[in-house]
Amino acid sequence: MGACGGILTPNGDGDAVTQVVSIFERIGLGGGGKVKAVFHRLNALCEIEGAEPVLLNLHHGAQQRMNFAQLQADGVLAPGVRQITLPDALAGAARAAGIAPFDGLPGFDRVETRDDGRLYWDGRRRVMVDRDSETPAGIVTRRTFPGAGGQRHCHLIDGALCQMVQRRADGTVDCTDYAEGRPVRWTRRRKGRLIMGRNLLTGVTYRQERGLTKSLVEMMDWDGTVVFFDGVTSAYLSAVTGKARVLFLHADHRAPGGGIVPQSRFLIENFGGEAIVTSTRVHKARMEAELTPAAPVHVIPHFCDIDARPEGPRRNLVTVSRLELNGKPIHECIEAFGRIAGDVPDVDYLIFGLGAGEEALRRQIKKAKLDDRVRLMGYSTEVAEVFRGAIASVYPTMTEGFGLSILEALSCGCPVISYDVDYGPREMIVPGVNGELVAPGDIDAIAGAMRQVLGAPARYQAAARQGLERYSRARYLDGYREMVARLSGTVAGLVGGPKQTVGAD
Repeated sequence: MGACGGILTPNGDGDAVTQVVSIFERIGLGGGGKVKAVFHRLNALCEIEGAEPVLLNLHHGAQQRMNFAQLQADGVLAPGVRQITLPDALAGAARAAGIAPFDGLPGFDRVETRDDGRLYWDGRRRVMVDRDSETPAGIVTRRTFPGAGGQRHCHLIDGALCQMVQRRADGTVDCTDYAEGRPVRWTRRRKGRLIMGRNLLTGVTYRQERGLTKSLVEMMDWDGTVVFFDGVTSAYLSAVTGKARVLFLHADHRAPGGGIVPQSRFLIENFGGEAIVTSTRVHKARMEAELTPAAPVHVIPHFCDIDARPEGPRRNLVTVSRLELNGKPIHECIEAFGRIAGDVPDVDYLIFGLGAGEEALRRQIKKAKLDDRVRLMGYSTEVAEVFRGAIASVYPTMTEGFGLSILEALSCGCPVISYDVDYGPREMIVPGVNGELVAPGDIDAIAGAMRQVLGAPARYQAAARQGLERYSRARYLDGYREMVARLSGTVAGLVGGPKQTVGAD
């Protein structure tokens, strides 16, 4: 079936824009440095005239819409960023294929409105229930009605059918995704694992998630669109997404021990795209020494806006990170802090973030009797305020493409104690000046670095912002402006400040 139903659209004046698409598996309200980096790029692209940033969400459903709307309401994503889910991107293809809107609702002759929802009756038999809730994404309706095989649960947004889920007696879950009320994708899962799925536009059934997703993505029209793949997870889609493709490598292609994951090596060396981008010169050099990248490698460092507000009181050590202990061994830092806690009675250790390791950390804190000194603070959208109020930041990581939290902390005058790993920490931290680098797993060294920074905080804080000029917003925007213009062939349509050679840093 030929391409149709693409995502490229004209802007409000009728002039063509270059859409710059970032592919997401799914959207959550949390997220670590990689997710923040993608959000920063999407926000920055809003400032480039002629470019429209689009977040293409491979997942669907009302919760994904609500998460995106909440991120914009919280100011995490700029109003100019647009989200489109994969099924919604194929609404035009569904129309062209003659797919009819869903019309399988039960008949009813009476509607009863109550405080807790609407009840639909067929005579004396209740056949359907609606419950509404106001969300940043609109009015979300949860609709329930019986169907062959079990109860059906639907989500509608402002009256438009979005998704239908049916839990079957054998423990499997059927889910149908709709665009403009037309069925586009059907899946059957057990415990979240795909058993089978069907592209409802072609009728072809798949047994693997990637095959199903790829069959839908290749039906979109990608002409004039620049596509970013963040990490190797979605890079397999590069074969079906046009001719302006960029693979942005963070550090997720490396195992915690530092070695390159074999599958990631294959994807990088066989990436079907035009450019590979990383955020540090060290990473570029290592990649070109250890791999044979399938496309030229460019460097575009992340940016920070230096916080120049007057200094306020600073207290406590902080960590801002995903609570995933294999790659972010926060438990080692808790153990190290326990060794010096008695020496710094006025300093506590506050940990901000969410993740699967949360319960393990709570048990560790309780067992070490550090409940009154080490606290899990949950996820914060006010990261700058966290760093502005901290004496220093502790950044445990086993691999790090850049370390956006390091840059955010330094820009707020907060020195950083980081694990000495590839790649970003070594480019941003000068030991003894704006922070310290320590070997992962060396608890004595981590404790020693904490003691050293806490012993002379003013000296470290005074030097925290030194050298951050190379991470300016202007240089960041110039890098992406040139990259997008080069790949889209629309240099004249992307205007702004003077150009700078990508990767020149």
